[in-house]
Amino acid sequence: MTKVIGFCGSPRKNGNTHFLIETILKNAAEKGFETEYVSLNKADIGFCEACDACRKSGKGCVKKDGMQVMGEKMKESDVWVLGTPVYWWGPTAQMKVFTDRWYGLPRETFQNKKVILVVPMEDTEEKTASHVIGMYQDAFDYIGVEMADIIVAKGVMEAGAVQAKPDIIKQAEDAVNKI
Repeated sequence: MTKVIGFCGSPRKNGNTHFLIETILKNAAEKGFETEYVSLNKADIGFCEACDACRKSGKGCVKKDGMQVMGEKMKESDVWVLGTPVYWWGPTAQMKVFTDRWYGLPRETFQNKKVILVVPMEDTEEKTASHVIGMYQDAFDYIGVEMADIIVAKGVMEAGAVQAKPDIIKQAEDAVNKI
């Protein structure tokens, strides 16, 4: 059975990122996929310390924190829904720490994975999301992960604002069809 896991990088509880990820997961569940939601704001993931012990040992990161659990979840799933609002032209700190720690994960974690990227933002200019999208597209090209869809929700600063954007909701609902 296909497993879809949503990683929410927003610190805002029940915000736009959460809503869009939940919309995607709901539609995935309706199609018979196994789903799971993870709030990175609640995960105990420390910064990469650039010790390079993961590469030297070949056994992954030596740091013992919540990333071991996240790495297993990533490995066991087929599709990742990564959601982060744009914070100062980049992903949130929660999402960036999570992403940085991918360095220490075994390469098989990334094999045959697909990603739906969700990027809500206050600005109405899509170029504001270009650094987030570019960072992930470059990383996925490097590690061999397929970007299945990108959902950019413009002009949604206030919590719940995306719920007044039927075109964005429809895109989130249809994203499952691209996996």
